Amino acid sequence: MDNCENCTIGKMRQKHIEKGPKEKSSKPGYRFYIVIALSKFSSAGGSKCWFLAVDEATHMKFSMFLKQKSDIKEKFIRFLKELRETYGRCVHHIRCDNA
Repeated sequence: MDNCENCTIGKMRQKHIEKGPKEKSSKPGYRFYIVIALSKFSSAGGSKCWFLAVDEATHMKFSMFLKQKSDIKEKFIRFLKELRETYGRCVHHIRCDNA
């Protein structure tokens, strides 16, 4: 029995792609993991999104609230600049949840 083209494409597997280095970074600020979560409710300040950044080496967490998902660019760039200018930490790798 032959499958239609769409069924064949739907059953295909993606190539295995390495997700990056397996060893953990021991250098603070070198690699960050970020997550963006959406809420169906607004906060008292009108925010609907929550942004979390975690430093891989220290497990230090940084949390921000956003009114819209599109605000992430402005806030995250400001956060990266503050890390560099205030603490001398330059982020080299960022892993995210495809948000």
